[in-house]
Amino acid sequence: MIEKYISIVDEISLKYNYPDNIKHLLYVILPAFVIKYNKEHFIINCLNNIPIIITGKEEPKIQALYISYPYLEETVKTKKAIYLNRYNNIPFLQLLDNLIHELNHAINSYQNEIILEKDYFYLRTGLTKTKYNLKDFKIIDKNRSYVLEEIINSKQTEQLINIISNLKSDNEIINNTIYAVKNSINGDYISPAYYSLKYYCKKLLDNKTFLLTLENLRINGNIDDIEYWFDGIYGEKGYQNLINNLYELKELQNKKGFLIERKINKLAIKLIKISDQFNKNSNLKA
Repeated sequence: MIEKYISIVDEISLKYNYPDNIKHLLYVILPAFVIKYNKEHFIINCLNNIPIIITGKEEPKIQALYISYPYLEETVKTKKAIYLNRYNNIPFLQLLDNLIHELNHAINSYQNEIILEKDYFYLRTGLTKTKYNLKDFKIIDKNRSYVLEEIINSKQTEQLINIISNLKSDNEIINNTIYAVKNSINGDYISPAYYSLKYYCKKLLDNKTFLLTLENLRINGNIDDIEYWFDGIYGEKGYQNLINNLYELKELQNKKGFLIERKINKLAIKLIKISDQFNKNSNLKA
């Protein structure tokens, strides 16, 4: 019964002074995350420790983001928050997508977030590790896997919104929210975020071996195992080729010109081939 989460959401909303529409969205978002990941206590703990901040910027490009700020207090710690830069003038479904997308980043970055070394440390955001100097906390390097992180996150956002659209409740407020979601989508929800990149990797994202294994490794923070696992199915350097091609394609997408289009087409073909090959070699195919 999803109604049992109402009191939990009410307490969190009171703690952070959330407006009613955010609270009402969390009534359906919390059970959807619990259903998807089967980690009730963990999900509640994340929502209780990661505030949602409405910035008032009404920013059309970067509408929402999750940020984890590192700081030093005996050891390296982080302060996390989700920022909604577009809140008042936004369609209902886009607000829901933004909120779930950033919450999903946060939840999938919560465990094994900080990796300490001698003179530097890594901060994990999903599949991505950012390297910091331990003396001045300046960024040394951010690996290219952030594009795959966004694609996976967008795919999971779709799954979570589809879960919400199929929820049932005896509570009027929750039912109204579910009804609003159902009436905002036509069939299965397709997020506009990273649409073309998801299309080029469609067989990979539809492959149960890929998505379920990656989902488990990512939420538990065991991302160093992903390359070895992926290459064991695909072949040597498959994961790095996937990461590099996605990164290069993302870098080219906002540029124009005939030569740019040719490069984009070549990279798209490479991504489709990688997806097809992984799918072909898997036990659980798309």
